[in-house]
Amino acid sequence: MTDHPDRSVTATESVCPLCAVGCRLAHSEGGRAKGREGPANPNGRLCQKGATAFEAVHADDRLTTPLVRHNGDLVPTDWSTALDRVGSDFETVCDANGPDALAFFGAPRCTNEENYLLQKLARTLGTNNVDNRARLCHTSAATALENRFGWPASTNRLADLTSADLLLVVGANPAIQQPVAFDAFIRPAVADGTTLIHVDPRRNETTRIADQHITPRPGTDALCFHLICALLVEHGYIDASFINDRTKDYEAWKASLSDIDIDAGKRTTGVDTETLFELADRIGTADRVAVAGGTGIEDSGDASSTADALLNMLLLTGNVGRPGTGFTLLRGLNNEQGAVDMGCRPDTLPGHQSLTNDAARRRVADVWGVEPPSTPGHNEHEALDAFGTAVHGALVVGENPAIEKRDADLVTSQLDALETLVVLDVFPSETMEHADIVLPAAIGLEKTGTVTNLDRRVQWLSVATSPPGMARTDYAILAALGKRLVGSGFAPPDPEAAFDELRAVNPLYEKLPDTADERWPVDNDSPLYADGFATHDGKAPFMPLTQVVALPTDDELVLVVGSRAGGFEVEHTVDNRIRLNVDDATVRGIEDGDRVVVATGDSTVMTTAAVGDAVREGTAYLHADVADPLVRSATGTPTVTVALAKNTRHS
Repeated sequence: MTDHPDRSVTATESVCPLCAVGCRLAHSEGGRAKGREGPANPNGRLCQKGATAFEAVHADDRLTTPLVRHNGDLVPTDWSTALDRVGSDFETVCDANGPDALAFFGAPRCTNEENYLLQKLARTLGTNNVDNRARLCHTSAATALENRFGWPASTNRLADLTSADLLLVVGANPAIQQPVAFDAFIRPAVADGTTLIHVDPRRNETTRIADQHITPRPGTDALCFHLICALLVEHGYIDASFINDRTKDYEAWKASLSDIDIDAGKRTTGVDTETLFELADRIGTADRVAVAGGTGIEDSGDASSTADALLNMLLLTGNVGRPGTGFTLLRGLNNEQGAVDMGCRPDTLPGHQSLTNDAARRRVADVWGVEPPSTPGHNEHEALDAFGTAVHGALVVGENPAIEKRDADLVTSQLDALETLVVLDVFPSETMEHADIVLPAAIGLEKTGTVTNLDRRVQWLSVATSPPGMARTDYAILAALGKRLVGSGFAPPDPEAAFDELRAVNPLYEKLPDTADERWPVDNDSPLYADGFATHDGKAPFMPLTQVVALPTDDELVLVVGSRAGGFEVEHTVDNRIRLNVDDATVRGIEDGDRVVVATGDSTVMTTAAVGDAVREGTAYLHADVADPLVRSATGTPTVTVALAKNTRHS
């Protein structure tokens, strides 16, 4: 084992580990990070949070030694003992119940090589129960993109946004969540004449530079854009040649528009007819239209209606496959794209190859020496439900399922039902409280490997310092576990060799150079889908609207939850108040500054009201940290009641 006595930090250039933009940085005097020019931050700038990236290196609460549970307590141990315990526990579970009794949760904070090794370990043992929770944050948009275009990823580059004539930012606040990308690409585009339309129930920092702010009722975005599509067809704002050459199912989809009632849609969405006609005219007359979507376009359950409506709009107007067009998926976390590219999901192999594709499984088997199973496994949500029944052991790498947005007592019960829970992490977490073995891991600045940003660019990390104490990289830990569970030939000797191996099994990455620093697929920088979609016939289908809109009752407000992804709101600036529209507050007898009770089901939150026009009527906005217990209690889009707390009026 290694104790890493020398922890001096070098000025080696690397990639910021704090979000999906992928800014280049290096250590500077005073312990702060200094930006270096790169594709994602061409001006060499960092956001306020990125400047603090090196603080985690010397944080006092880092995990620095392996821990095993003994007589109810987690006690320090050595690496050999901890790894042997994991191997023994997992073998016991497999011998008694088979490999599908194990579950493996990955993490965007890990490199491509580490996520690749994790899913390889799961599948080599014989199960597809492997997932990462961040994937579920964008499952609607990613699923729509994958099913209809070919890949669950942005179709364009961040730099392409500067070529757009019109940019729709939907359900997102990139000015806060992706600030460097916003300032490097979106703000200059607007200054140079790009029309920015912001579609969100809340006015926020992104709205400040928008030409127009549209506020559909939450849950009606899909209907709103379906209405826009109907107006585009009615007014002849379509690209007939693109539709004929590049799409399918258009006539059937067009026929479904006969059921559209603009006036009824206006009443349901809360967007007036004039605004709908103005937006349709702007989209129809623009030569290059791009969409940037965040978590606000996610539908509940398995639905992808909002994303499908946006993709219909792009197909209808021929706005895919050219610079300044397409869809940007505003992912939040560092290697969120890379984790799914590596196959850390229960239904596909690396490179988004189907598990049922015989040729893909043979390609993997030729490299691994073992053919992966062909039956899809449990996703993280399903696996958690199966803890204690079908699933008896879990390996959690940098994830924190204990804070999953479900009933807290249920989640606790499920975690405690496992026979063995192994956690690899950098800091203590709620999940660690239930763990049987805890293995201390390194942060991104302490390891090498590649990460993939939100526009598919693959970049190498460089080691700026060593991990603290006995902590190791996730790669070293997973390699050691694989040696015990699979055999000595399980893992390549280092991340560089693993990069070679993953390129051999991942067709999207196979042409990347050793130095990476290119976007997949390597295509001479031409736009993705310039010559056809990555579907079986090269065409993208139109999808009819299937969403059924259920409006809240008169006494309820739809809860809009602010995202914590990326952590770009510095802690002391997070606004914990509930934002209410002045009309909704007046009806309830609430004034600005009043203490209020927010409730849904059996869960309540006490907070302070911020009354104004920042949110549309019929909605209430809370930061994710405050809204968490309300979201856990809700099914689907949460609705809440808001009432003045007794004897607590602000004086």
